[in-house]
Amino acid sequence: MIEKNIFQTWHTDKLDPTIQTRIDKFKKENSTYTYKLYLDADIDRFVNETYPGDIAEAYNRLNIIVAKADFWRYLVLYRYGGVYVDIDSNIEKPLDTLIRDEDEAVITYEMRPGVPIAYVQWALIFKKGHPILKKTIDMIVDNIKNNRHPNNILNMTGPIVFADAIKAVHRELYQEDPPEIDHAIDKTYNKNGISYRIYGVDYNGHLSFKNLSEHSLLHPTGNTYWHTQKQPLLKGGKRRKRNRKTKQRRRLFTPATRRRTRVTYL
Repeated sequence: MIEKNIFQTWHTDKLDPTIQTRIDKFKKENSTYTYKLYLDADIDRFVNETYPGDIAEAYNRLNIIVAKADFWRYLVLYRYGGVYVDIDSNIEKPLDTLIRDEDEAVITYEMRPGVPIAYVQWALIFKKGHPILKKTIDMIVDNIKNNRHPNNILNMTGPIVFADAIKAVHRELYQEDPPEIDHAIDKTYNKNGISYRIYGVDYNGHLSFKNLSEHSLLHPTGNTYWHTQKQPLLKGGKRRKRNRKTKQRRRLFTPATRRRTRVTYL
C-alpha cells in the first residue's frame, strides 16, 4: 500500500489566496492524507539529515533550486512514500479513486508539444523504498559526481533521468522496453518483488499539470526568484556554451510547455 502522504515544495508558505484555496480543496477531498509543504530550507535540512554521505554531498553540489527540488522529491518519497505534486499543478479527484490498495507505484506517461516522450514527474506516486526511486537516486548521484550533463537539469535531475530509471528497471526485469504511450493502458507489472502500475497519460485527469493562470500569483514580482539559469548547475562548474542544436531544442520549450515555472531550462 502506498503511504497516505502529500508533499509539495515552494520558497514561501505565504501563498496567494487563490492558490491556497485550491490546495485546501484537495486537502479536504483527501482528508485521510497527511499534507506537508517543504520550504527551501526544509528540503536542505531533510536531505542532509536523512541522507548523509554520497547523496547529501551530491545534493549540496547543486546550485539551482529547481534541480534540488527535483532530487528532493525522489528522496522524500523514498523515505516516506506517498504523493508528490508541483505547487502549480493540482489533484483534481480524490486520490482513493486513482490509487488502489495493492499499488506500490502509479506511473503515467507525459505527452506535450516539444517534450520528448517521457513519464510524468510533476506528480509522483510511490510506496516508500521503491526500487524505481532507488534507481533514479543512484543515477542522479552518478550524474552529479561525474557532471554528466553540464547545465542540463532535464537530464541531470529532472524527468529524463527519471524516465531512464523506469526504463532501466523495466528492461532488467523483462528484457524489453516499457510499452508505448497509450491513453487506455492500465497495467500492473509485478516481478521479483518489484511492482508498479502504468496508467494512461497525465493520470487520465485525476491530477492536472501547471495552471498557467496562476503564474502571476506564484511569481508576483515577474518570476525573478527562479527565472533563468544564470549560474552553473553544479558548484565549481562552468556554464557550457550552447551550440546550435541546444538552442534549437530550447525553442521547443515555450511558456505553455515548460514543466515548472521556477526556471527556464537549457
